[in-house]
Amino acid sequence: MDPEQRLNRALHLILMPTEACNFRCVYCYERFEHHRMKPAVVRGVKNLMSRRAQELDRLGVSWFGGEPLLARDVIEEVMLHAHSLKEKQPGLLVAGDMTTNAYLLDRDCFERLLDLGVTHLQIAFDGPPEHHDRKRVLAGGKGTFDRIWKNILSCRDVDRTFEILVRVHVDRENAGDIPAFLDRYREALANDGRFRLFLRPLSRLGGAMDHTIPVLEGEKADAILSSLRARARGDRSAAHPGLRPPEIPSVCYAAKPHSFLVRADGRLNKCTVALEHPNNQVGRLREDGSMEIDSSKMGPWIRGLFSANPHELRCPMEGYAEPEPQTASVVSMRA
Repeated sequence: MDPEQRLNRALHLILMPTEACNFRCVYCYERFEHHRMKPAVVRGVKNLMSRRAQELDRLGVSWFGGEPLLARDVIEEVMLHAHSLKEKQPGLLVAGDMTTNAYLLDRDCFERLLDLGVTHLQIAFDGPPEHHDRKRVLAGGKGTFDRIWKNILSCRDVDRTFEILVRVHVDRENAGDIPAFLDRYREALANDGRFRLFLRPLSRLGGAMDHTIPVLEGEKADAILSSLRARARGDRSAAHPGLRPPEIPSVCYAAKPHSFLVRADGRLNKCTVALEHPNNQVGRLREDGSMEIDSSKMGPWIRGLFSANPHELRCPMEGYAEPEPQTASVVSMRA
């Protein structure tokens, strides 16, 4: 099977069941303009899956937001449909994952996600509580660390197969206290191979408060991250499987022709950042499951497949649809 045929046998849908959120993270770039996914769009997603199922080997369904757990019924409806297709076509692999702020991820919710095949989750922290609770806050301003940490511990106690990526944002303000978070993580989760730790610098991604974000920069940033990652690895033996960093893909999902972000209003994007940039609006999903694609916009996203340029493969957004500054009145979040 040639590479083009292999690509045609995979479909990756990043779905925003809602673009609303219960958080107001200070560094967010989203706008909250579209809330629940419209029923016609939900039908379009299911019809797209049905239209493509017979020719697919793999169907990837990634849940994003906003906060996707605010629309659990949409997740349930779509995942049940995906698995009904798998029953008709046993060779079809259905893989589900989610980026969530985890505030609503109690044990019952988590076990239901596992039942639905959503077995890989990404959850973010901004260091220990005194830092996290100033940045990842509820819409009313209240801190969120304790609730999220409690939920993660309840997930740990579930005796099932899953993977949770704990993503920790590092910036100039919290870098000195990240070791305290690492100690907490090591004590609770490091010996559980279902958890993985990912340390990364906080980024400016086009949000209204970008000018206030104390990002790490230059050689000093590299030194700080290297030191923290070394501390996180600690004992390199298998005794601490949860401290091994995840592999960073060399090809971004947005560089792949079979990957699309489906917005709550049915618009098709390639990238989950720069959501409103015109070059990131590549088409629309119709209710019958067909996709209206603007080839002139789509082409630059997948240019790396033809150029083999590692930069274009790693981040096709660079030089094509970089984040646009947003108005100062807009503050939103990425789950």
